[in-house]
Amino acid sequence: MKLLIVNPNSSETVTGAIMESARRPAAPGTELVAVTTKGGTRNIDSAFGDYLSGASMLRTALDAVALHGPDAVVLAGFGRVGIDALKEALTIPVVSIAEASMAVACLLGHRFTTLTMLEQFIPYQQELVRFYGFEAKCASVRAINVNVEECVTDRDRALDQLREQIQKIVAEDRSEVVILACAGLCGYDAELSRLAGVPVLDPVAVGVKVAEGLVALGLAHSKLRRFAHPPQPLENYL
Repeated sequence: MKLLIVNPNSSETVTGAIMESARRPAAPGTELVAVTTKGGTRNIDSAFGDYLSGASMLRTALDAVALHGPDAVVLAGFGRVGIDALKEALTIPVVSIAEASMAVACLLGHRFTTLTMLEQFIPYQQELVRFYGFEAKCASVRAINVNVEECVTDRDRALDQLREQIQKIVAEDRSEVVILACAGLCGYDAELSRLAGVPVLDPVAVGVKVAEGLVALGLAHSKLRRFAHPPQPLENYL
C-alpha cells in the first residue's frame, strides 16, 4: 500500500514533523511518500492563507499522484485547503486529517475540543467544525499563540502553552477528547494525554490509519453528487 502525504503549506520543516507522525502508526507494509506544496504560504493561519495555499496544493498533489500512483492521499492540513476540489479530481481515497480526527474523536468520548495555534484562528476552526457537521459533538475550540512553524521549531514554548490549555479544556470545558488541530502540533499527543488523562489525537497519525483502513476495505468517497468529477477536463482549469 502506498499513501501520499500532502503538506498543504510550503514549509519543509512542517513536512518533516508531519512525516514523523505519519510513520509512527503506519503498518510495516505501507509506503509513505511526502509532498510539500510548491507555492502557497509557509503558515496556513487564516482564511487568506487557506485560499492562497489551496490552489497550489491542488497542482502539487495532482502532479504527485500522477508521478507516484498512490492508493490514497492524506491531506495533512487542519483546514479545508482545497479538500473538496481534490476529492472531485480523484477517485482514490482522499482523507482530510481534520475530518478524520473529528470522526474518530466522536468514537472516544461524548464531546471533543480542537486545540489549534493562534487565538485569531479560533473562528476559522469553529467554522471548520460546523462545515464537517460535528458542531453538536464539539465542546470547545481553544488555541495557543504559536504559529505553525514555531510549533515545530520551538517545542518547549509550544508545549508549555499546550499544557496550560489542556488543563482548562478538561476542567472548564468538560471535554473528553482533545484534537491537536494543526499539523505543526504533531508529536505532542502522548505527553498531553498522560497529563490530561483523556485521549489526545495527533491528526496526522489518525489520518494515516483511516486512509489505510479505507484502502484495505476497498472504499473511497462517492462520486455520485458532491464529489462528482468536474464537468470539464482538469487541464481546462489548470
